[in-house]
Amino acid sequence: MSTADIIHADYIIVGGGSAGCVLASRLTQNPHTRVILLEAGMDAARPEDFPDLANPYPGVAYSNPRYTWNLKASYPYTGSNRSEAKASRYEQARVLGGGSAINGIGANRGAPHDYDEWGEMGVDGWSWEECLPYFKKLERDLDFDNELHGQTGPFPIRRRGEVLWTPFTRAMLAICEKKGIPFLPDQNGVWQEGLFEMAVNMDENARRVSTAWAYLTPEVRRRTNLDIRTETTVSRLLVEQGKATGVTVLRAGVREELRAARVVLSAGALASPAMLMRSGIGPAAHLVDCGIEVLRDLPGIGQNLMEHPSAGLVPFLKPAARQKGVPDYHIPIGYRFSSGLEGCPEGDMHMNFVTRAAWHSVGRQLGSVFFWVNKSYSRGQLLLDPVSPDASPRIDFRMLSDRRDLVRLADAFERAVRLTSDPSLGSVVSGVYAGGMSEIGKLFSKPSRLGAAVTAIGAVGLDAIGSLREKAFPYMLANYDDPKRLAGNRSELEAYISEVVGGVWHPSGTCRMGADGDRMAVTNASGKVRGVEGLYVCDASIMPTIPCANTNLPTIMMAEKIADILKFEAA
Repeated sequence: MSTADIIHADYIIVGGGSAGCVLASRLTQNPHTRVILLEAGMDAARPEDFPDLANPYPGVAYSNPRYTWNLKASYPYTGSNRSEAKASRYEQARVLGGGSAINGIGANRGAPHDYDEWGEMGVDGWSWEECLPYFKKLERDLDFDNELHGQTGPFPIRRRGEVLWTPFTRAMLAICEKKGIPFLPDQNGVWQEGLFEMAVNMDENARRVSTAWAYLTPEVRRRTNLDIRTETTVSRLLVEQGKATGVTVLRAGVREELRAARVVLSAGALASPAMLMRSGIGPAAHLVDCGIEVLRDLPGIGQNLMEHPSAGLVPFLKPAARQKGVPDYHIPIGYRFSSGLEGCPEGDMHMNFVTRAAWHSVGRQLGSVFFWVNKSYSRGQLLLDPVSPDASPRIDFRMLSDRRDLVRLADAFERAVRLTSDPSLGSVVSGVYAGGMSEIGKLFSKPSRLGAAVTAIGAVGLDAIGSLREKAFPYMLANYDDPKRLAGNRSELEAYISEVVGGVWHPSGTCRMGADGDRMAVTNASGKVRGVEGLYVCDASIMPTIPCANTNLPTIMMAEKIADILKFEAA
């Protein structure tokens, strides 16, 4: 018997993130379907044992390098002179539950037109009408029971209410009310412009619920047909005669080959394309440059990289306006608006009023008016390093390479300046500044006793020196500037935005679905990789365009839908 005849499972799922946990749970509902779920990170099995992951303030999770890969990415587009692009740390989860275990906890779906757009691109089965049942299937909405929501799914979704509203929050809401901006009852309700409470994936006890905890419950883990292997790194896909037959893994220093009838890549929009390319599936010319044998030429792999370009303002909060007590969820209010730019859809922009900037004492003094292009058009790419293909890939978002994104992000900056220039805000903030986290600030991003002590002293000093604190802010904030000055000079503002633009940790699109005959499509509408039998991709990488949403909930929806597709194909 050859090794190809040794079948360990019906499915090997590579990556135990937001999609992989869903697939593993749903596919093993059939007791005759054997599944191996592989995850490079650790198994945070019980929320009781990992209070930092369960914490309603997500900064304690995504700031901890214990749970993330050491990746770097280039954000701005610098034209043809790529040497000027600076790579910055880009957190991606390395723990069972993936992004859902460390992200900002936002649980929103996006716009109906996001999914109708996919259908119009020839990706059959992905219109809003066809996706909505899966959004409802995944959720247990704790606030709404109507035709748009589900009550029996594994994933709890709620809105925390006014308990999270600080005086800063209320001041911003009052300013928006004066400007006639409506307050919507439900972010995931009818798609329209306005303010709303952020929908979050928290349970009745205000704890985060990752897909690992929601879908891989103790009951699911007891299934004899499910084998969960954490701290297991997949190095290559095994492809024989045009068919995926398994994977090569490394666990505790031991290399092993695992075989399955089907392999599903769910490693995320940055890891899935890299793994395909290392296995000989991808743009042929690039693979040759990397010294990799070409098994299947798919030029779209690693292309179409999308994100939501972002920027923000930083208010210094007066003591009475700060979040009280231990850190809690810090993004109570969202604001959806339309840019009005020709060709852009309704609700293509997003803004948040953030009540604290970090877990520590100085972070409690700083709020944020954070905004991003919710429907971006810029496209980047992900490539392997030809000198070291097994090292971290080269991630280049090329943000703002499409001028529409630059124009809209600069417009959002001006909108934020108008809102924060209202005289009434002076009752809760001492000043509003342009800038981001400095290198000094990044040293204290990981929660620690030393960091708590140092920032506590620093916070006392910042309050004590009064208006002189503005002398310190250029050292505290990267790219420090006066937002009103920038808003008064459009050319300077666009130059500033081009330099400071960041992302929102929503990478997507690098293995996109597409219609037959679409040369750059990597998979079909079922997530099946073109030209390779038995190989599928199911994660945010298969999104043809980026939705107007945090990408976690859409990714879970896609996994629910593809799980049903796989069940049907296997029947």
